[in-house]
Amino acid sequence: MRSVTSATKCQTTPRVVVTGIGPILPGCRDSGTFWDHLRNGHSQLELELDPNDPTASCAVGRVGDLDPQRDLEDIPERFTQLYHRELQLYLASVFSARREADIDLSTLDRERVGLYDGAARHMFAFWYERLSERGDNGPAGYTRRDLMTGLPGQTVGIAASLLQIRGPALCFSGTCSAGAMAIGQAFRDIRAGDIDVGLATGHESCLVPPVFGMYHDAHLISHSDDAKRAVRAFVGHSGNAFAEGAVTLVLESLEHAESRGAEILAELCGYKYGNNGYHPTSVDVSGVRPAEIIESLLVATETARDEVDFVVGHGNGVQLSDVSEQNYMRLVFGQRAREIPLLSTKPIFGHTLGASSAVNAAASVFNLHHGFVFPTINIDESRQKRAVFHQANHGAYRDCRVGLSMAYGMGGHNTVLLFRRFERQSDPDLL
Repeated sequence: MRSVTSATKCQTTPRVVVTGIGPILPGCRDSGTFWDHLRNGHSQLELELDPNDPTASCAVGRVGDLDPQRDLEDIPERFTQLYHRELQLYLASVFSARREADIDLSTLDRERVGLYDGAARHMFAFWYERLSERGDNGPAGYTRRDLMTGLPGQTVGIAASLLQIRGPALCFSGTCSAGAMAIGQAFRDIRAGDIDVGLATGHESCLVPPVFGMYHDAHLISHSDDAKRAVRAFVGHSGNAFAEGAVTLVLESLEHAESRGAEILAELCGYKYGNNGYHPTSVDVSGVRPAEIIESLLVATETARDEVDFVVGHGNGVQLSDVSEQNYMRLVFGQRAREIPLLSTKPIFGHTLGASSAVNAAASVFNLHHGFVFPTINIDESRQKRAVFHQANHGAYRDCRVGLSMAYGMGGHNTVLLFRRFERQSDPDLL
């Protein structure tokens, strides 16, 4: 009887692999720096005055000024000057991922390349700033430039025109799950044979007073005198610290990636989405619905529970979300929840809203690629529950085979992506 290798458990044609990651995040412009911050637990948050309360401070993650020559390559300066910061961050991430994957679009069939993007608040900051300009000294009306850059969904439209990509160009708005939705759709389109390459992004640039005000009124913002310790996920229940940024994953069919000799970072084997279906803002504190979605993905990908080596969770430091995640770990993994790390990237990069689920996906890829589990920092180990393990404060080498990337989103959204360490499939005739 022929045995089945772990690689063949993803055996749906075509297989989908990750060949490049483009992170544009606080303190980070390339995948090497991204992994260094994660691996070593270096928080990139800084203190700022709360825009709604000048007597208080809050931790924020901002991307430094973009360099058009480096970050927005090949775009004429007359164009980049017209682009809002949100669009610039998105494009910089796409270009960074393209460089990291060493992919030459001029050699590809442009109809078999797709662009996918997700954000929680597409162009919210643009319209807030634009409306703030109106008044006695502001513009009386709106312009063609507003039409071009201010429409939700224009990120992929403008990128498609700049890169002459003629395949799918889709945007998703699923709050904090939006980036994972974009990645999941690209995965599905490659699996369906509709495209060969997908550039899938989560982005957000919405650090404007109304956003802070909304979450402040809901008591969901962390106020701390130490920005590096502002986010305390799973144990400290600190609340959110917001950030901006974008992360793009280059997904390809395995056949396409191997035909061009690409380095393969990991394999994406499955994606599931499901709504809680009962409340527009509250999470499922019991963890039952997220557990159902994870379990259905494990079944669909023929992955045993004991193969999963880590879960990169939503981990935003809000108590109800933290408890929900610890509960789904116990429901899915039972006693193994004491051994499988439930991790959070948000103490390091902050909560990038729609981009955060793409940050989680990228972190999962690098855990598998490097055989190392990054730490969840800022955990008071004396308060950590024994029932759930978080790889507190220090990372560790681990023989990682499978990782899950989880995200919650206001509106009842739940997304989970399953990544597997890449292994070339053995010839079944030799087994």
